[in-house]
Amino acid sequence: MPRLFNLLAGLSALLAYPALAHHSFAVYDIDNKIERTGVLTKFAFSNPHIEMVLEVEREDGGKETWLIESMNPSRWDRMGNPRDVASVGETVTILGWPARNGKDEMALSTIITERGTTVIIEQVRQRRAREDIPEETIKRD
Repeated sequence: MPRLFNLLAGLSALLAYPALAHHSFAVYDIDNKIERTGVLTKFAFSNPHIEMVLEVEREDGGKETWLIESMNPSRWDRMGNPRDVASVGETVTILGWPARNGKDEMALSTIITERGTTVIIEQVRQRRAREDIPEETIKRD
């Protein structure tokens, strides 16, 4: 009986992990896109989401470090998006939906490089993204 319990507990933990890793777009301000231009310092195709880091120089000389999240790599591939759309070290412009909590984070919409523009997601169509909005919302320009 203890072996069965341990097996079931282990399986439950494995099945619960993807649910913890996934979240809705509710954490992002999906009604307002922002744009940031900077140097891409990370572009990682790993689960549960593709991650990018963008170093942006502000007008006052300071720097912002933006964490940009996209879909999972298999969905990216199924949509026909090239993995070499941008490279680490390249200056790019990112359009996306900013985090509602005011952190320098966003969900990816579009990447603009010297080679052209790649639209990843034009608009959010997630049904519950407007229903589960966290209380804290900070507007970003």
